[in-house]
Amino acid sequence: MLPLANLSGDPAQEYFADGMTEALITQLAQIGALRVISSTSVAQYKNGKKPLPLIARELNVEGIVEGSVLRFGREVRITAQLIQAVPERHLWAKSYDRDVRDVLGIQSEVARSVVEESESR
Repeated sequence: MLPLANLSGDPAQEYFADGMTEALITQLAQIGALRVISSTSVAQYKNGKKPLPLIARELNVEGIVEGSVLRFGREVRITAQLIQAVPERHLWAKSYDRDVRDVLGIQSEVARSVVEESESR
């Protein structure tokens, strides 16, 4: 999973995007069927401009989860996409809108969806 992009336009919200990325990586890493790269290793790709197939090759993975987080007041939207690296194509994408007080629920739902979609491929 690549670091989530902060779409809020507020640099002060970077901590929220980074925290969501870390939490999702932690939840996904608990799934034995997935190969999840550490947040330290993927941090180098934050705000990067490398092509996805190159990133996948460097990380030795076939697919990548990327996405974004947008926090506005008490609302949060997380968008996640599962992308096959070669050939590059979207396998799945979904947005999740919730109250920020349900951030743990959002993290669980996103992780569950990624696992379900990756298992069905």
